[in-house]
Amino acid sequence: MENPQLLAKVNPPNWLKFLVISLIAIGIFFRFAHIGQKFYWGDECFTSLAISGHTLAEVQQEIFNHQTPIPVTTVEKYQHIDPERTVADTVNYLITSDPQHPPLYYATVRLWAQVFGDSPVVLRSLSALFSLLIFPSVYWLCLELFESPVVGWIAMALMAVSPLQVVFAQEARQYSLWMVTVLISSAALLRAIRRDNKLGWAVYALTLTLGLYTHLLTVLVVTAFGIYVVISQRRIQTILNYIMSAAAAFLLFTPWIIVFINNLETALQLTFGWTLKIIDNPWDRIAIFLMRATRTFFDINLASDSFWIETVTQESPFVYGIFTLTLASILIVFLSIIFAKIIPKNAGTFLVCMASFTGIFILAYDLIFGGIRSLLIRYQLPLCLSLEIAIAYGITFYVFAPKSHEKIVGGVIIAGLVIAGLVSDVTLFQAESWWTQIEGKYIMNIAQITNQSESPLLISNNSPLMVGTILALSHRLEPKVHLLSPLDNQLIKIPQDYRQIFLFYRKNSWFNQLEQDEDYDLTYAFDLPGPLGGLWRFEKLARS
Repeated sequence: MENPQLLAKVNPPNWLKFLVISLIAIGIFFRFAHIGQKFYWGDECFTSLAISGHTLAEVQQEIFNHQTPIPVTTVEKYQHIDPERTVADTVNYLITSDPQHPPLYYATVRLWAQVFGDSPVVLRSLSALFSLLIFPSVYWLCLELFESPVVGWIAMALMAVSPLQVVFAQEARQYSLWMVTVLISSAALLRAIRRDNKLGWAVYALTLTLGLYTHLLTVLVVTAFGIYVVISQRRIQTILNYIMSAAAAFLLFTPWIIVFINNLETALQLTFGWTLKIIDNPWDRIAIFLMRATRTFFDINLASDSFWIETVTQESPFVYGIFTLTLASILIVFLSIIFAKIIPKNAGTFLVCMASFTGIFILAYDLIFGGIRSLLIRYQLPLCLSLEIAIAYGITFYVFAPKSHEKIVGGVIIAGLVIAGLVSDVTLFQAESWWTQIEGKYIMNIAQITNQSESPLLISNNSPLMVGTILALSHRLEPKVHLLSPLDNQLIKIPQDYRQIFLFYRKNSWFNQLEQDEDYDLTYAFDLPGPLGGLWRFEKLARS
């Protein structure tokens, strides 16, 4: 197909519609199947805490201000709705305890839980429902971007089986909703530019506001859109309309901007881990970034879920690492061909801006100032969406090309990506945890070891980061487990009825106290770099 614009005249054939509808049906199945089987990890526990109406300070008061052990069941109330508290209390939690997260998703999931229950399955099911809106949203964007319904159909096929989409569809967080708002605000912008009327710009301002109230990184998306408008539009009035619409969205978002600024210190304390300079070699960082980007299309859960990765060799097994880097190279070559020779200029500019300011910008920032923000796939979702849409266009171009060898290339690519996605989805279907759930396997291992003990006591420090770990453990620990969180450097007095004592950290006075105690013997040690520290078990010696 010599002229890419001819794709606008191609109608999706019936075989393609049947294939895409079938893949969407399969994708829906994988989004809801075994939705309660996966490990309910720390971030999701904070969602449950938010909708409970309690605050982080209340949890810390409950867990950390005791001189004597407390049952692990004590913290269960912070994972369920308090009937005496309302949506306003959920918003208050975000203001005081989690200001980096705007309230739209959390208020919505609170209302959802009031009707259907607050179990992990119910909370995750809302994300799965949000993920279904991906299909009409990306179809609309492809219509606006390429004027081609057939590209929209192929984009829906890729997103139906994408492991990235399925993973976040099964997570009780705002990321499925965020992807939807990114797509609809993108489509609304292009429609507003095309029609250039007040209604179109008002709709764009509204969708942008929804995005801002869903995720703070929407600010980067706004920046990307602004640069696209300046580059692609010659009419000053169009640029002014964009500025006024964006300004209106930010004006509506002002209440949360004030909240965020007033509670900036709290936000920094909760996210300081992502600013640590863990990876010294920039090539390691770039390699890990590329490997994780490929998991948009293929992911069999062989990546590390560790917070503390210092080199690319720690990211995944050697053979899998080589495979994903090879896949990344192939995708880079294919994308280079798409953007250089195939995709319409304006559409290419739009996707490059969208990818650059939400993905590559964060990577560049980390390379210059340190940190691992760019390695968190949930922060790279607009980049991943851009990749899927660009590749959908490239596939469409080749599949409907007049030359037979080009058709074969397109068919091989789409077949390969669909098979890769389905293999990934089957792996996810069977998995108990996923690499995106940071330290998930480690926490599950702690729960298993602790539950096997006769009368266990779990000792942790009083860091805010430990709250998520303890809440996640509470979903798996048996009622016989007790918790103790003494103040730093405080001597602990352990009742005689605990036979096994578990510590998360060894660099503190409690570890030294137990190590010197002749009544206890160190019987298990697992050292883990990073905030969690590891796990050590002291067992009470039998005295004759």
